[in-house]
Amino acid sequence: MKTSFYYLFCLLFSFHPAVSAQEPGKIPVNKNLSSTWVQSLYERGEPTRYYQSRNELQYIGMPVGGINCGGVYLGGDGRLWLWDIFNETKEGIQPNLVMWNDMKVRPRDGACYVEPARPMHPLQQGFLIRIEYDGKTVCKTLEESSWDDISFEATYPIGTVRYIDKKLPLELTLQAYSPFIPLNEDESGLPATILSFQVKNNGSAPAKVTLLGYLENKTSIRSADPTVCRRENAITRNETGVTVSESLLILNEKRKSALTEQPDYGTLSISALNKNATAYTYVSPDAIRNFGCTPSLNSSSSHNPDGLSSASDMIQADQTSPLSKPVLEPLIGGVQSTVDVSAGQSGNADFVIAWHFTNLKVDNKVPDTGRYYQNKFASAGEVSAYIARNFERLSSTTLLWADTWQNSTLPHWFLERTLLNINTLATANCHRFSSGRFWAWEGVGACAGTCTHVWQYAQAMGRLFPALERDCRERTDLNIAMQPDGGIIFRAEMETRPAIDGQAGTVLRCYREHQMSADDAFLRRNWPNIKRAVQFIINQDRNGDGMEDTPMENTLDAVWDGEIAWIVGLCISGVRAGQEMAEEVGDTDFARICADYVKKGSKNMDKYLFNGEYYIHRPDKEKGRTNLGSYNTSHIDQVMGQSWAHQVGLGRIQDRNKTISALNALWKYNYTPDVGPYIAVHKGGRPYALPGEGGMIMNTNPKNEPKPYGDNVTWQMGYFHECMSGFEYQVAAHMIAEGMTDKGLTLVRSIHDRYHASKRNPFNEIECSDHYARAMASYGAFITACGFEYHGPKGYMRFAPKWSQADFKAPFTAAEGWGTYTQKQDKGSMLCTLQPQYGKVQLKTFAVEAPAKRKVKSVMVHIDGTNRAASMQQQGSEVIITFGTPVIVNKGQELEIKLL
Repeated sequence: MKTSFYYLFCLLFSFHPAVSAQEPGKIPVNKNLSSTWVQSLYERGEPTRYYQSRNELQYIGMPVGGINCGGVYLGGDGRLWLWDIFNETKEGIQPNLVMWNDMKVRPRDGACYVEPARPMHPLQQGFLIRIEYDGKTVCKTLEESSWDDISFEATYPIGTVRYIDKKLPLELTLQAYSPFIPLNEDESGLPATILSFQVKNNGSAPAKVTLLGYLENKTSIRSADPTVCRRENAITRNETGVTVSESLLILNEKRKSALTEQPDYGTLSISALNKNATAYTYVSPDAIRNFGCTPSLNSSSSHNPDGLSSASDMIQADQTSPLSKPVLEPLIGGVQSTVDVSAGQSGNADFVIAWHFTNLKVDNKVPDTGRYYQNKFASAGEVSAYIARNFERLSSTTLLWADTWQNSTLPHWFLERTLLNINTLATANCHRFSSGRFWAWEGVGACAGTCTHVWQYAQAMGRLFPALERDCRERTDLNIAMQPDGGIIFRAEMETRPAIDGQAGTVLRCYREHQMSADDAFLRRNWPNIKRAVQFIINQDRNGDGMEDTPMENTLDAVWDGEIAWIVGLCISGVRAGQEMAEEVGDTDFARICADYVKKGSKNMDKYLFNGEYYIHRPDKEKGRTNLGSYNTSHIDQVMGQSWAHQVGLGRIQDRNKTISALNALWKYNYTPDVGPYIAVHKGGRPYALPGEGGMIMNTNPKNEPKPYGDNVTWQMGYFHECMSGFEYQVAAHMIAEGMTDKGLTLVRSIHDRYHASKRNPFNEIECSDHYARAMASYGAFITACGFEYHGPKGYMRFAPKWSQADFKAPFTAAEGWGTYTQKQDKGSMLCTLQPQYGKVQLKTFAVEAPAKRKVKSVMVHIDGTNRAASMQQQGSEVIITFGTPVIVNKGQELEIKLL
């Protein structure tokens, strides 16, 4: 309660956005942020909790299915909704139009931002609870209407729901999730949701708690024809528990092929992981409605021991074969588990809901079909059985990751916002075909083909599930999309052209994917095609000055003329990555070519594209400003190349002072605590930030030029007046990397506040449709906050936290393991500790920032108390420790480095 009150206090009283005092159409130079509020951004705080009593649960939809398995949401009251698992291609999670400012807003325009989707239940699912204690019996449904209050803890990948009844002596908590294990894309890609209930008895008498979970059979949800098929439920029982499997029985063999090939053909299941659990092939809607309301529920009559209904035709219990006769729809299966909880003790009841719908086809142009999980499982029941057999490992490792992520000195709100956008992988935006190929939209159902110029912003998947990114580079970008001249088609099969920003970003991602590998096999295997991609970038510099100037497609859906700072910088950064990779494979001649391009480009970009305050778009000498462009405006991505360089440890490609000046210009001219006055004048942008909300505008006109965007503007100019979170995260990450932490954190917090649950779904960041991929740039802000660099094949790791250096703790991921890094400083020393919680970490060198930038005299290294030989060198404030022989730190071990 304290956290929510504090949040609301900050929201209401710290920005003080006096709209009437702000000149319409202008960005205020004075942001009017209180120093107290800015300082609060650094405070550790507590996990964000949303409350029913504050009307904060109505929009919550946390994806809780496996990655690349469709989309299932966990609602604020613990019920599952959306159920986008039936292979229906649609734009947005709720494909409808809404009106805003006399404008029709489609899902790709931000419909769910203006009018957030509320829980949609295409099938019935939920839980009922009966509590017997001290001679009393209380029955409730697990939904809002049954409780005094409900809280939702927003710590992805685990949603924690607490059910509050002030009269009960028990605490009931639900943790819902799908196995989520970074670096393990297979076991994080199970089509299932685990619902784990904990009951704590705070009373003085023992309690008996019964939970009934139910799930409607909605197999073939759109295509089922009652004249040729019927749905059926069957029960299987083993040593791990009991399962109700839900399928479709086809009565007409002539129609079988047609039905089984439909996108929505498949199976569902619900399981209780309790060997003493009860299962029901049919639970009538009346039994659900009357749970706790009929006289029999408060009796212990022998004919009705389970207390669900006295009508025998409403429930058939523990059947090992399908129903003997058809029943009226809806056909609802159920499983029931009972927990006896002594006074002062706790008990658990675990359930699994699984699905198996493999007839996925996204487009006739894409030959890959099916779902990856079909290679291992033939039905939802098999998925559930696998989870049951491996429940302890899957559950404990998921909980371990969640604890590792949250157990940090970084602020809870910051950890939540920078991680949660990885949930995009657990929506219908992302697929993994049966071939193993990863494929995605930009946003759910909008803009196909794992678009290079959008996905290159996303930093999360490359760090958490690097094998999926390597597959995307190797199978798609450097293969299907690769052209003879080295150009990479920006939507693979779905397009015919490269996009220059996507081209450079893809080369940078190749370098990141190499860094997130255990060895150099990926790089060496793909170097010929990576080299061609780098050469393509170099070839787009028509006059040989190191500044790309060939008109090509970019992420703002236009072909711009001239030399454009953000594209020039990205190309320089991409070629710089190419130089590093060339040196590693021993291609010294090409490395020199790259180095020459980078040297010329960096020099000329600083000389010709910096206007004294920020970087600009220099018009084409012949065409001038005839066509659309950003020209002398302040553009959000103007130093994105340097931002990317910080993500992969490439050092400086632009002058530091000029870069910081550009970032300060973005703060001055583009960031506003209230977008309302600006968008009231500058029409045409999509509603990704509304009046009263803060954000960074894409392009602004600090020079007050009459035609800042060219003489002949087109529809794409509407983008310039928008706030798109993926671009904002890119800037925030860069600001943090350059030490501008107040501004970087403010920008991230502005997005976090825009997605507060009182306004809209905190887990659905919207751009061109829902769960937009670019928003995964949020993870980049976490990377730079830690000052993290990593190169697996070189065995190199670095930490240089941007605040709390004297007492810092944060999670990390490496090629083969993840865990926790800690550093503590005192007057004379600094102790750095690396603790893998999963897998292992192989290291040859380790770098940190010297305490207070002083001269370090010596270093001591131990692994689990055993001394390891190491040498040290200091370059400015950076201390580089080289181990005498490479070290392997396994799960459960501890690497200690002490600097004296």
